[in-house]
Amino acid sequence: MCNSNDKRNRVSGFTLIELLVVIAIIAILAALLLPALNQAKIKATTVRCMNNSKQLVLAWLMYAQDNNDQLAINCDSSVPTNGTPSWISGRMDWTVGAVNTNTDNLVNDTYSLLGGYLGRNYQVFACPAVANYLSAAQSKKSWNNRCRSVSMDAALGDGTKYSGTGYGAYWYLARRLSDIHVPGPSDVYVFLDEHPDSLDDGIFYTPNRPWGSLIELPGCQHAGACGVGFADGHAEIHKWQGKFAHQPVTYIYTINIAVTMNDPDMLWLASRTPVK
Repeated sequence: MCNSNDKRNRVSGFTLIELLVVIAIIAILAALLLPALNQAKIKATTVRCMNNSKQLVLAWLMYAQDNNDQLAINCDSSVPTNGTPSWISGRMDWTVGAVNTNTDNLVNDTYSLLGGYLGRNYQVFACPAVANYLSAAQSKKSWNNRCRSVSMDAALGDGTKYSGTGYGAYWYLARRLSDIHVPGPSDVYVFLDEHPDSLDDGIFYTPNRPWGSLIELPGCQHAGACGVGFADGHAEIHKWQGKFAHQPVTYIYTINIAVTMNDPDMLWLASRTPVK
């Protein structure tokens, strides 16, 4: 004969089937919530990237205003020109070299022209969607990210440029803000996220007309899109439509990418690079 306590214990307990049902419900709820949480994370990263790009462009514009319309130096290999540093210094790579975490190259006046206009805020140089990619060797160092992910349009700013692009006489260099007239400032890109595999110095070469190759890769880590800052001070996330939208990170330095002359991404970049 069972006492009343035994009966209460049996009534209040879970059966195996009931437990499995609860687990199944939790799994369904998690499956429903995870995509929403992931989208929220992507949106937050996108907002931060656009904010970073906007701050960089505004600093770039203020520098020109304070220097008689002269744009910040943007030299190949990010080296000084006549004793004046480029907009940043240093060449990023997949090694454990200190350059990959050296924020002095970004905001110290000795090595950078824009640091003072950014309040020494080096974080704006690293988009979290791009800079967080680390090689195996870098991860072993317990790094959180590389310190920079953005590069500047090579057609903007004085300094020695790489002559091997093949763009020839068709390429145009805007040394002053007033040199940007075709297209207008709202359609000329200044900064963009560079793909982790081709990120090296702070300069990014694009032709100003359809071309069959690109020296470096733009980033696509915003779900096939890239953060871009423009010469009028606005920023956006541009969604690639062609080849540039599907470039996985291989942790192998990659340059000289062949594209078709009518690739929509090439046409977009070319149409946002200044011409004479």
